[in-house]
Amino acid sequence: MKKRYLSLIIGVALLCIMTHPTGAQAYSKLGTYLKISEAKSFKTFINPTAKAHKSIILNGAKSWNVSPYLNTLSIGTDTYPQFIVSSSNVDKGNTVAVCTPWVYNGTMIVAKNEVTTYKAFNSLSTSNKTETITHEYGHGFGLGHVKSKSAIMLDVGFIGKTVPQADDLNGIKAIYQGLK
Repeated sequence: MKKRYLSLIIGVALLCIMTHPTGAQAYSKLGTYLKISEAKSFKTFINPTAKAHKSIILNGAKSWNVSPYLNTLSIGTDTYPQFIVSSSNVDKGNTVAVCTPWVYNGTMIVAKNEVTTYKAFNSLSTSNKTETITHEYGHGFGLGHVKSKSAIMLDVGFIGKTVPQADDLNGIKAIYQGLK
């Protein structure tokens, strides 16, 4: 009888542990990130192919300015922008955009990120386009995908927000707070 009760107590305890939310954040690190000086004043170049989405791109980029570690400084033809945004008419199915980092020094991006939107991007609402750009910039800053529907870095689909959420900003803090 004692074994039964002990097994029951252990089972209930394990169930409580597994279902109780922890203080863990939903963000995940991608493993690459910008130098802290570049993150504080990142530059974006919008390729002529993406000019039609200029305001959406800028809104997505500037949405990260709420973090004390990131700040959009300029847009234009800067020689060394941290982000280059282009549009492609290639049909990639459900893939609407990607961010491809150029890594030159270990895990630190010392050059740039290329954000490319694909054909399906054009059919999205303005809100979903902005969320997509914000998400892709998150990759450029070092964030990976998450399963949490309360983070802009959600792996599939949309959360209905155009700005980074608490978990996204905690991820940025975890990456950039300790950098010099």
